[in-house]
Amino acid sequence: MLILRDVLRWRAAEVARLLDTTTTAVNSALRRARAQLAGLDADGVARVAPEPSDARQRELLDRYVAAFEHADVDGLVRLLARDAVLEMPPHATWFRGAETVGRFLAPRLGAPGDMLTIETRANGQPAHAMYKRGEDGVHRAHGLMLLTMAGGRIDRVTVFRDAELVRAFGLPAVRSAGATR
Repeated sequence: MLILRDVLRWRAAEVARLLDTTTTAVNSALRRARAQLAGLDADGVARVAPEPSDARQRELLDRYVAAFEHADVDGLVRLLARDAVLEMPPHATWFRGAETVGRFLAPRLGAPGDMLTIETRANGQPAHAMYKRGEDGVHRAHGLMLLTMAGGRIDRVTVFRDAELVRAFGLPAVRSAGATR
């Protein structure tokens, strides 16, 4: 919406026709996009990553990240919704079901400590930059993992395996010891 309206200068009615929606929906989305931009610094990085809305969500995220970093597949599966989805755009492959997601992740997580994260936010939801340990022991940017929560569980995991995306979020290319945010 933002690009169509503010950059290309399309009228709300034109955008609504293009997207098969109403002008009210277009204007509402534009207001939300502008509000999101207002929370960014000059480099496009969120000034402050808002915390999850309640303590249960915070605990769920912390437990998920701990299980992820410790390569604890059983722990991850326990935190996923029964019908959780893992997707990796732009790849068409995706997985549904906590057990299926666990089987996919098991050989990819490596040993405890092979994958580390730094917390951020993307699209208004919790996200974590992923850092994978190389043969030299250095954890380098690997991609971004967005987590969607519903019903006290992780409902969707969207993984973007693109190291450059991590840097686009203003995060380092190499994760130093102790960095978490």
